[in-house]
Amino acid sequence: MKPFFTEVTAAIAEVLEFQSTSQLTVETVLETDLGMDSGLMLELIMQLEDTVDNLAIDQGNISYDQFQTVGSVCDFILANVKTAAAA
Repeated sequence: MKPFFTEVTAAIAEVLEFQSTSQLTVETVLETDLGMDSGLMLELIMQLEDTVDNLAIDQGNISYDQFQTVGSVCDFILANVKTAAAA
């Protein structure tokens, strides 16, 4: 399982009001599989900022590829979490 998978799926469940995240995998495509549009993506970003400690997101530098699948969102978070040593 990818780092932050649980956090990402929980945030998706919150945004999309899912009762269960059991159907989500790292390959789940946010747009085509879940029907997420740009507004929902923004909600997802805000939800992740609220729930993942030390996550710093510069919304001006986000690309579509970073929020294409559940797995790519996990990778994005891993790359953007500030560690205590880096802070």
